[in-house]
Amino acid sequence: MTYRYKSEVRTLDYWLLSMYHTYHSMIGVCNLVLFGAAVALLVRFWGEVNVNVRAFLVAFVLLIPVFHPLAVWVQARSQAKATPQDTELAFGEPGIYVTLDGKHELIPWNKVKGAKREGNMIILFTGGGHGYMLTDRVLGKEKEEFYDYVKRHVYASERKNPDKKKRQTP
Repeated sequence: MTYRYKSEVRTLDYWLLSMYHTYHSMIGVCNLVLFGAAVALLVRFWGEVNVNVRAFLVAFVLLIPVFHPLAVWVQARSQAKATPQDTELAFGEPGIYVTLDGKHELIPWNKVKGAKREGNMIILFTGGGHGYMLTDRVLGKEKEEFYDYVKRHVYASERKNPDKKKRQTP
């Protein structure tokens, strides 16, 4: 079986991934506590403070639900601009065939460090902080079937290579 996809990662995809990681971690819990504290301060002191302090309290309340996502969006936009958009990936028995700018490369399954479902995408880790993101938009209805296919190949190469570190496949 062969799967073929064109990796099209948009700014929105990077933003969603970053927000997913933030709010599924201790940082997200801290953000929610900080937001609650900001709202409590705003409500408690609104009638007792001058206009400057009110403006500060309003800005403090908007920090988590408005300014943080905007900052993440700016970062995601720069990541998307740095990502090549014409990458074609073909998945077959020998490994992953990557085509970019007319150049071809085969990444054998034993070089794939793992695969992980993250929010609206599947991420394939190829080592050294590198990998490929395939969004639900690209995968369509084949997402689960494709993920099972990748897991089978990653685990099979792990069994052939028991010296390798534990992979990142959940």
